[in-house]
Amino acid sequence: MSQKFINKIAVILSWPREIDLYSNFLKPKNIEMFEFIVNDLRSIEKGRNKSNQLIQELLKIRKINFQLFSEVYEKVKYKAVISTGEVSAYKISLYSITRFIYAYSVGYFFHLTKISNLLNNFFGRPFTAGAPNSIKIGLDWFPEKKIGNISIKFPDGADLKLKNYPNKIYKSVFDIFLSYQDMDLTLVNQKFENKICKKILYFRHETLSKNENKVEIIKEFSLDPQKKIIVWMPSHVDIKEEEDKNILDWSNKIHFLKEFYNLIIRPHPKTLLRNEATIKNLEKNKFIIDNNHGRDISKLIQCSDIVITDYGSIPLECLYLNKNFVFVDMFSESKFVQELIYADSLEIKIRRDLISLQQTLSRSEIHARIKESLSYDYQTQVNKKKLEVFGNNKGLSYIEFINFLKKL
Repeated sequence: MSQKFINKIAVILSWPREIDLYSNFLKPKNIEMFEFIVNDLRSIEKGRNKSNQLIQELLKIRKINFQLFSEVYEKVKYKAVISTGEVSAYKISLYSITRFIYAYSVGYFFHLTKISNLLNNFFGRPFTAGAPNSIKIGLDWFPEKKIGNISIKFPDGADLKLKNYPNKIYKSVFDIFLSYQDMDLTLVNQKFENKICKKILYFRHETLSKNENKVEIIKEFSLDPQKKIIVWMPSHVDIKEEEDKNILDWSNKIHFLKEFYNLIIRPHPKTLLRNEATIKNLEKNKFIIDNNHGRDISKLIQCSDIVITDYGSIPLECLYLNKNFVFVDMFSESKFVQELIYADSLEIKIRRDLISLQQTLSRSEIHARIKESLSYDYQTQVNKKKLEVFGNNKGLSYIEFINFLKKL
């Protein structure tokens, strides 16, 4: 059966937070050039099916028309497709099952005996097939080329794992790579030939009204207008035995800051979807919790006086916005952190010269460092670090990007 061709650009929505990521695309002016495709594939991934349903509900609230992935796959072909590459459907095959068995036997043995380290030094990979923390019975699947004539990789954040980026599988999946930083595009050009690379601005951060947003947030959460606002934005920890430890270990440590500041916690969307027990723990301790899946994250960051964060894309977004922010560290033996260090992750590298809080600090030491983050000298350091990461070269604005798409 031949595919129907549609002269539009498909935008695949794989997680609710991508509605915020693509917020400019959803505005009336250019919405007609896009078709929004919602991932509705059944998945064994924790929270994924609930997430897929939530995307549909949020789009219906906004009165945005959309198609389901299952309705267009292999039936419709678009002019181009934009995707973060996070459809994350696992294809189970004889090969993936064999790989799964290998990981739990030979791969696990290589990890325990440290043979994987020797193999990695010699061949550039450990031959563990994901053991011990990333063993999956299915393999990641990227359907983008089945949907669009031209496939465009949209950055889901500015956080990069420099050692492995871009994933070698991307070579056959995407034709065009977009990025917020120069180093991202440099890595793509070094690994892949004949790929178009474009630097773009953070579209969702282009138009901000700090004072107006702050008034809205104060009203929404009934905050004390005389106190400064701290927004705590923890990342999602994707190692099973450490999931949410970055929240649970720190909730008691920084709880006292409520005496001096308006303290809002914005858990990662995956945390909100997956772990009700963690949210109930925060409610028990009377934290102000932002659990609005339709939240404009730009507004939340912009209206804050200080952001407390740890890993992932939020530290980079704070840097991009010249926002005062501090890191909180996970416990020293964390496998999650060790993997980030091994992957040469950007959110680890930018910690140098910026304020980090360790769990061994006393309340008075934590409070002193929070105050220090508001200083002019620290803001200067943040600005300097921004220049190192994002560079001087300005990326395409949203309007310039739209014009680029029209010329495809």
